[in-house]
Amino acid sequence: MKIATRALLLTASAALGCAGKPETKVIQGTAVEHGEALFHDPTVAKTSANKYSCATCHEATAGEAGQAVLTGAPLAGAVQRPSYWGGQELDLLPAINHCLYYFMLKDKPWTADDEDARGMYAYLESLQGDSESQKAAPFTVVYVLSDTPNGDTKRGAAIYGRACASCHGPAHTGEGRLVERAPVLPEAAIAQHPPDKYTDNDRRLVFIEKMRHGAFVGYSGQMPPFSKEKLSDQDVGDLLGFFGLP
Repeated sequence: MKIATRALLLTASAALGCAGKPETKVIQGTAVEHGEALFHDPTVAKTSANKYSCATCHEATAGEAGQAVLTGAPLAGAVQRPSYWGGQELDLLPAINHCLYYFMLKDKPWTADDEDARGMYAYLESLQGDSESQKAAPFTVVYVLSDTPNGDTKRGAAIYGRACASCHGPAHTGEGRLVERAPVLPEAAIAQHPPDKYTDNDRRLVFIEKMRHGAFVGYSGQMPPFSKEKLSDQDVGDLLGFFGLP
């Protein structure tokens, strides 16, 4: 996908005295600046149902997120990569559209002519990275699920804080979670799969499937999948132990 960089017109609003009406100001910005703004803006999906931005799952450059475990790869060097989504896509634009559709609920995909697509591509192109970051990002999806023994509860709590809390909020309360429909863990997910309809093993596999498959591999909701590179089987077992699943 080749998209030419060019200047874009952006708008900003400010209160207009006591009239209470917004004043629109036209600001001259570059395509790179426009793309960077879109990277952090949930409204890029053009739906009020979405609260996620590209930055929810991706760092611009490696290390920006600190200890957080994000489902997506850092985006520096992405334009030069030979493939995306573990080799499922060979072109960047379809890979971006997968994110927009599955995780941000955008119905209409971008085309190469869309101003937002041009801006996003220009921003990603500006994140050159190094030769290592320009290689295809490792992304091993666990399609065939199996139970994972409970692991270290203390370590699971730390993993939850790094990988889950940003969307689901603190365990048991969910206070301040990113969206109300993100279930309070683990109680809400357990309540949705009651013991009269699900065995203990079934419920464990529900948690594993949610982590491993997410929306992109057919599980409901907006959650992206955690690849093996992001959460190991040991990490998943530690999370199950932290959740106290039998």
